[in-house]
Amino acid sequence: SMKVMLAILTVIALAVCPAAAAGADTVTYTCTYDSYSNEKGLHKVQDAFKLVFTVDKAREAARSVGPNGPIDVDLLYSPEGGLTFVEAVDGGKVLVTSIDRQEKSVHSRNIILQGRVASSQYYGSCSKR
Repeated sequence: SMKVMLAILTVIALAVCPAAAAGADTVTYTCTYDSYSNEKGLHKVQDAFKLVFTVDKAREAARSVGPNGPIDVDLLYSPEGGLTFVEAVDGGKVLVTSIDRQEKSVHSRNIILQGRVASSQYYGSCSKR
């Protein structure tokens, strides 16, 4: 039957290309942020601000996917549900993005710029696929 043939072809494809099977263990979070706060108060984001993360559930590894390619980030799971990505960037910058069970998100930047603390926090939501 057609179902049996399709099942056989799927098994062959996964045997020949195991990376295809790994794709099933990868989740992508696409987050958009519409407001942020800094030392001057709460503001609306003027230009679209989006972050994309991939999580390899089998390896428990995460990456931030940006214009310069993927960057490995630390992945922390919350016992109550949700997760946090932590990225330490050259020059003492720390970027932290948390996503809760309702897919609400906060992205915090702690940066030292010209010898002074420059921090901001973005508020938005994510979709998962």
